[in-house]
Amino acid sequence: MFSIYLVKTVNKGKLVMAFLCSLFAFQIAAAQRHDTEVKSQRIENKKAKVNSQVVKTSFNGQIAFYVDGIDRDLETIATPDLEWTVQVPKSGLYVLEVETVPIDLEKLKKEDRSGKLTLKGRIINGDARPTYRIMYDIYKGGLQELGKFEFKSKNQKLKVWLPANLVLKQLSLKPFVAPVPPADAESYVPKIVPPSGHPRLWVNQETLPIIRKRLADTAHATAWNTVKAKAKSPYYFAFDKDKEVFHNEELEKVIEAKAFYFLMTEDKEVGKEAVQLASDYLSVLEFGNVSYGDITREVGRAIYTASLVYDWCYPLMNTDSRAQLRKDLMRLATDMEMGWPPFFGIESVVNGHGNEAQICRDFLSMSIAIYDEDPLPYKYTSYWVLDQLVPLRKFEYQSPRHNQGVDYGGYRFGWEMHAAWLYYRMIGYPVFDDNIKNLAEYWLYMRTPDGKMLRDGDMFNVKYSASDNFYWKNPQTMLLCYAYSGNRIIKGEFVKQGGLKDNPVLFLLLDDPALKPDFDLNQLPLTKDFGPVLNSMIARTGWEENKNSGNVVVELKGGGFHFGNHQHADAGALQIYHRGIQVGDLGLYLSYGSPYDFNFNKRSVAHSMMLVRDPKEPLLFRTKTNDGGTRFSQRFPRTVKEVLNDAWFQTGFVRSSTVGSDPLKPSFSYFNVDITNAYSEKVEDYTKSMLFLNLKRTDVPAVMILLDRIVSKTADMKKYWQINTIRKPIYDNGKFILSNSFAGEEAVTYVNMIKPGLADRNYQVLSGDSSTQVFEDLYTVKSPWPEAKGSRIMVSPKVDNKLSEFATIFQMTEKGAKELAVEVEEKTNYFSLKIADKIIILAKSNMFLAEDIDINVPKEGKFEVICVGLKTGIWNIKNVNNGINQNKNVLKDQNAINWVGEAGKYLLSPSR
Repeated sequence: MFSIYLVKTVNKGKLVMAFLCSLFAFQIAAAQRHDTEVKSQRIENKKAKVNSQVVKTSFNGQIAFYVDGIDRDLETIATPDLEWTVQVPKSGLYVLEVETVPIDLEKLKKEDRSGKLTLKGRIINGDARPTYRIMYDIYKGGLQELGKFEFKSKNQKLKVWLPANLVLKQLSLKPFVAPVPPADAESYVPKIVPPSGHPRLWVNQETLPIIRKRLADTAHATAWNTVKAKAKSPYYFAFDKDKEVFHNEELEKVIEAKAFYFLMTEDKEVGKEAVQLASDYLSVLEFGNVSYGDITREVGRAIYTASLVYDWCYPLMNTDSRAQLRKDLMRLATDMEMGWPPFFGIESVVNGHGNEAQICRDFLSMSIAIYDEDPLPYKYTSYWVLDQLVPLRKFEYQSPRHNQGVDYGGYRFGWEMHAAWLYYRMIGYPVFDDNIKNLAEYWLYMRTPDGKMLRDGDMFNVKYSASDNFYWKNPQTMLLCYAYSGNRIIKGEFVKQGGLKDNPVLFLLLDDPALKPDFDLNQLPLTKDFGPVLNSMIARTGWEENKNSGNVVVELKGGGFHFGNHQHADAGALQIYHRGIQVGDLGLYLSYGSPYDFNFNKRSVAHSMMLVRDPKEPLLFRTKTNDGGTRFSQRFPRTVKEVLNDAWFQTGFVRSSTVGSDPLKPSFSYFNVDITNAYSEKVEDYTKSMLFLNLKRTDVPAVMILLDRIVSKTADMKKYWQINTIRKPIYDNGKFILSNSFAGEEAVTYVNMIKPGLADRNYQVLSGDSSTQVFEDLYTVKSPWPEAKGSRIMVSPKVDNKLSEFATIFQMTEKGAKELAVEVEEKTNYFSLKIADKIIILAKSNMFLAEDIDINVPKEGKFEVICVGLKTGIWNIKNVNNGINQNKNVLKDQNAINWVGEAGKYLLSPSR
């Protein structure tokens, strides 16, 4: 197990230097990439052989080519519009580039039905078959890479057919340069290699009989019947070797089913069908230069499907058929986003698109399948997984949550689980640390009673309508998780999500019918502390999963470490759910990297957390607006050493975390964090604490006390205590009244700030269209979701000081319920409170108390006395009325004691 290094003394100078060094390194890397760029050579327009009957050769006084006003079917036109004899320095692969412009862009927009403005041309290069390439679209306009083309000789014919109403201004080409593996990847020697023989994808000789036997279980009948029906049905793939085809997902599912059926039954006729279909399909499969829609996922699925055939149907193939399939696999590999070798650009396997299927499933499956004939792909792929991914995840998953949030985390973690499974089934033992088994708990705890999720990261899979029946799901990831860990509760979640009907093969490969689903979440603790790497505490009042549930769910984020990309700048953010989001996030993930995305959605201002405005704070990473929030970072660490030793990634640590006497259903949950390092040097010290009270009553199910203590570098840096809500709040006699509803039931949250006092604070509420007003800048957002028209409550002290303290009480009530009476007294180092049946001593967020404390329990009955924020060690509780003493041990990192006290006076002392 890795030990955690937590930065408790923040050296802002080191932090700034770390950023400057990283920026300098990025600039050097960019310069190096620029230096190695291959220059394009123009294909001279004047040397073109032109079909003058249809092609015009002048545009704006320059030699250019277009076909005006003709609706054309390029496939049926025999004579090319343009033909060149292209001269290249030597034979090999070249990248062909084009510059085009529409004759009438407005007309194109009116006539377009795809929303992509796509215009394709036809190209024949030498003796190759015709190919169709995008020459203009909405994404890249008229500057397009047409793709990689093989020039077999120094002089080769290039024929071009143009789409109508598009001017071809210039064609250029440059030698294709494959990605260069880094030195450590080139010298990497895998310690784990595929065993000899086949199969070894998802099964080996030991596990194959087990999977076959499970097919007879009634729990697998539906999935197995589905696979059998698809496998045994004839499938006619009509193709012409002289015509390319685009990807066909249905065909790929048929190929997979037939290959799996052969693996299970040894039916050679079906197996030969799988081989023939895969070979024919890959021989004509062409993705061209489609760049939108993350097409690498479709390319990868084709590679994965063919790899299954190569491995599972290995004995049905001869040397030549295997060689041809490998050739087509490697051809497709060069079209992947990471390229081949898989080191294109700045991609990584620990974050970004590199942390998806292309390494963890597609390339890994391919490299395992063809290892005997070509071990190099496995060397590169296992370098990424075993040398890079496994060590960092061992460190990171000490916190059982995903840094990319609910949606992207669920998606990307599913691919990591593919890698975990592929190695496990290949060699018979795990390569990932066992803490990977705990990560699925994250999605259990993020679930809200309405079936949705608390917000975390960029979210694309959440429906915001208050009246719908949406239930958040990612059943494929749940399958991979419960089968790997043997967790019956996660299998129950898989069943609740509807199973995996669209991927019966994966289900049959992994599911153990003997592992029965467990739907009882009540055996889980109501509160979860997510540990040291991704600090967070989620506390709830129950596990009910129905529309009428009045359960409250609260999350407070700490700091820990930051991994960028889809992770938000939200250290210290608060969320409260009670019949809908009461306090939370207003950001919507609409498009990555847009001005709204980088200046609002991913930024602190979209979250319920503290803002500190330093007008001189530098803007970073394509941002325009200074929102006053935490550092906005899109950098991410790639190794454990980097994450532990570069202060840029460190955003804070947990000072204290504990729950009440009942660990399953605690009466209170306490979370105290230092998130100074989440901010730039404008913040010298920031501690925050939450005390959540589960009152176990229906009218007021929960109360939360939130403390913020923040010290800015200078007094004139304005501080804003901010919470965001969906509905416009009511301001009444110094308090904010929030509300939301679900399934016809409404809940109300009373927000009563006790410090700064009413006379010492200002507030403003930004609602509706103005909710995205970020100080001087307004970011308009068009969306039907209620977050787009939410409200931001911003409270600031009237007098500017370096030190600002905020103390706020939230009461979560059912509509019509009375707000509970609260007695509050502020001492130098703590607050004393009485609410419901609780007597509370709550240390200020920066303190660990080490002083005598007088506690009075009133005569109304028994009270739970809760004391949090105490110094570690033995404390004495003396009942002054009867002289009885008892000692309690305050544990490190918990810093709390509680007991049930009857009426009388007590003296709490830091001694025996």
